[in-house]
Amino acid sequence: MSINEINGWYKRISYLLDHGRILDAFDKISTVLEKGSFSSFKGQLDELRYTYSNMLNYTVMGIDDPQRTEIYNSLVLNSYELADLLRLELANLPEFRVTAIKHDLEKQMQLNNEDLAGNLLGLSFDYELDEMLRSTALYEDESDSESAVRHRKAIQRAFNFLWLSNRLTEDDVKVVTKIFESNSFPWYEKSVIISAITLGLVRTFDYRRMELLVRLYSNDDPQISVRALVGIQLGFTLFDKRIALLPKLSPILQLLKDESSFEQDTLSILTQFIRAKDTERITRKFRDEVVPDILRFNEELNEKLNLDRLLQPDDEIDKNPDWEKYFDNQPELVNKLEDLSNMQMEGNDVFLSAFSQLKNFGFFSEVHHWFMPFYRDHYAIVAALLNEKEKIRGVFLKGIEKSPYMCNSDKFSFVLNLGLMPDGQKEMMAQMLSAEADQFEDLINEELSDPDLRKRRIAIQYIQDLYRFFKLSSIRSETGDIFSLPLDVYNTGVLSGLISSSGFYKSIAGFCFDHDHFSEASIVYSKLMDIGENYAELYEKAGYCLQKQADYTGALAMYRKADLFDTNRKWLLGKIAQCYLMSSRQQEALEVYLELSGLEPSNLKYLAAVGTCYLNLGYSADALEYFYRIDFKDPGTANSMRPVAWCLFTLGRLEEAEDYYMQLLQMDPNAFDCMNAGHVAFCRGDKKKATSYYIDSIKKRNGDQKAFLRAFIEDRKFLIQNNVNPDDIPLLLDYIRIMYMKDAVQS
Repeated sequence: MSINEINGWYKRISYLLDHGRILDAFDKISTVLEKGSFSSFKGQLDELRYTYSNMLNYTVMGIDDPQRTEIYNSLVLNSYELADLLRLELANLPEFRVTAIKHDLEKQMQLNNEDLAGNLLGLSFDYELDEMLRSTALYEDESDSESAVRHRKAIQRAFNFLWLSNRLTEDDVKVVTKIFESNSFPWYEKSVIISAITLGLVRTFDYRRMELLVRLYSNDDPQISVRALVGIQLGFTLFDKRIALLPKLSPILQLLKDESSFEQDTLSILTQFIRAKDTERITRKFRDEVVPDILRFNEELNEKLNLDRLLQPDDEIDKNPDWEKYFDNQPELVNKLEDLSNMQMEGNDVFLSAFSQLKNFGFFSEVHHWFMPFYRDHYAIVAALLNEKEKIRGVFLKGIEKSPYMCNSDKFSFVLNLGLMPDGQKEMMAQMLSAEADQFEDLINEELSDPDLRKRRIAIQYIQDLYRFFKLSSIRSETGDIFSLPLDVYNTGVLSGLISSSGFYKSIAGFCFDHDHFSEASIVYSKLMDIGENYAELYEKAGYCLQKQADYTGALAMYRKADLFDTNRKWLLGKIAQCYLMSSRQQEALEVYLELSGLEPSNLKYLAAVGTCYLNLGYSADALEYFYRIDFKDPGTANSMRPVAWCLFTLGRLEEAEDYYMQLLQMDPNAFDCMNAGHVAFCRGDKKKATSYYIDSIKKRNGDQKAFLRAFIEDRKFLIQNNVNPDDIPLLLDYIRIMYMKDAVQS
């Protein structure tokens, strides 16, 4: 099985178990067991089937078993775990890189502990790690010394163990706890360890990993607590149903409520996960709209300002004042860059396109490096800047380290790429960073006085680090992509049990609504209704979200509830009418638009809507009355003349219709203007003129004869109503085709 097939199989089993379809889940597990030699797994499945069969028999016989719920929950949990282990076994193939990393780790463990079985070792196998735990001094050696290299390898081994172990033991938990209590591990190494725990939880459910993350959330260092809460939210999203079946986790999860900032921290992280859904759209915008404009701008700027001569040795960090003048002549580019800048400041990921090609450095071949927080003394950074000028090196280190807008992964990419940059480009980048240094300093000072802001920025950078790993790493096909999942932690039962305040869910709904995530907003608005919220705006926005998803029946129900509050009546009626119209409920739409037209008799939009409804219902004469009103109020425009001309044609008033179409053809006619003029000429017996108009219509469609024919056939009934001989229609269509081809050859 391929990775995609394995993941699809596992996802289906999880769905079946989530929805109580136990036998179907067993059958799905069997489909894999029948194809391979999985004797131990077959035995486990047989035991589960036997237990479930007995439980069903007792239930049908009416035997009251006070432990039935407990037995059932245990059976479901064991079924989940069987699927977990079988999935890991299926993915344990030699061609996969993750498998190779795991096997290398197991070999190291066995070499260091030859007397113990490899699967019983745990973190305590690592002597170097043990030495670090005994130390009380902060380890900061970033050199290439033997001690420093051993230290880095120990961190890497700890990361891989916490990531790739199927289940952590109590001893593992104790070692991890000691790591976070130790003064010898710097904050950035502790941050990497948290990422390993999170990756391990994403890989397979483990209540001990969840417990560790919950306890680490109470850490005083926001770099640690924020990362822990990100992992917790991923666990809630992936394993909501399973967590509900584990009573031993309940008191541990309740610890989260003891943290005063839990609700605000959860909101910050949750909204950042929602922002991540926009990353691909922003990346396309940057690639397709901004980059071409920047390249064109650079060419023109080089030509105009002769940039090669601007950079002098004595003022290499100064700005060129001519740049801003030249930007004044590029308003479209400036507007696009301002849009990106605003999105960036809000927390959107605008750099993925720029840095996605800079993840091929050897640095990123080690998985834990994807999650390493950036700090200026990191050995890879020191090595990358070793040969740079002191002035340039200082500017880069200060600017990159303090930048709140670049995630850690991109900061490493930026510095590692400097060695490949021409000197002129480096100097220009240094100028830009130097110019922004004061701004970065102000932003850092803001964080000192606003702890919530600091935590929010940590969350932004960390989730962007995660996004890059799951989207860009060389093992992304093996790890799966969490960002392709809904990540709707706000819709989980476990979070509802921890946060019940309506203000929290209103904030989420408002964020989703304001950022056009209407599906997500709908879910949260429904939750607000479930907890008793009842006000006009709630139903209005819920209806709007459903309408944007083309659920017109649901939207109408919400709008009707909002209408009971008797506010924003015209807006509501307009939305209700739109839903009727999109649902092909023309008569009901007409009634609402007539009501709106009565409220605003001079509103051309309402007049047009009434006319359109009449026309769709086949009442051309009534429609014409309203379209005449529009033509009277807005005379001589194509938009007002087209519906009048069409109504006159369908009513058989051909001479008047022809007069309108002749005027339209003198304006900027579209394909339908030409076709309808052809219809009128055909009905009046002038087939030659009709042919000319029809050919023009085909040309307006860029030669798409099939589209022309479909539109023509839709109008056939009106031609016959106006006394066209049905036998003439196929003949004229063939003639049009011949003449169009002849005209195309000649041109």
